[in-house]
Amino acid sequence: MNGRLMTVEQEVLVRLLLGQRSMLLGYIASLVRDAHLAEDVFQEVALVVLKKGDELADAEGFPAWARTIARLEAMNALRRRTKAPVSLDASVLDVLDRHWAAADGGPTSDALRTCLQRLPPRSRRVVELRYRDDLSGKALAERLAQPLNTVYVTLARVHRMLSECVRSQLRGGKADLA
Repeated sequence: MNGRLMTVEQEVLVRLLLGQRSMLLGYIASLVRDAHLAEDVFQEVALVVLKKGDELADAEGFPAWARTIARLEAMNALRRRTKAPVSLDASVLDVLDRHWAAADGGPTSDALRTCLQRLPPRSRRVVELRYRDDLSGKALAERLAQPLNTVYVTLARVHRMLSECVRSQLRGGKADLA
């Protein structure tokens, strides 16, 4: 930052920010509905987090604090954009905030994250295309050059594998997804 070393507080903020990157990008993408714009907004969020880091009371409050910044930056980006999709109503944004707040950390989220990392590469790709890239079943079938029914069966199997893995993780075991 301007040729000087980061302070310890800034390093902590960067670590928190990077640890929450996927969550924040998902949240931003759900607001702006454009992956490229979401990346741009995330960069703006990172700058604000580093500038206003002294406003953060403790690390546990970081996800909600960063989401609030992300929401404001996403709305600003949509206002600046000429071909912006219709912005979501504030009440809808409040519902989304509650949903994301419920998903902050916690043992179930941690278990799911672990299980997603353990998925075989092909299964992980299907999950990413379906949920991260928000492809419909039909679009997913076209992308994978597979029949629609095959894609649905694959998704059902992956859901079942993830469900079993998460339950095992929560019981303290280690599930093998290969």
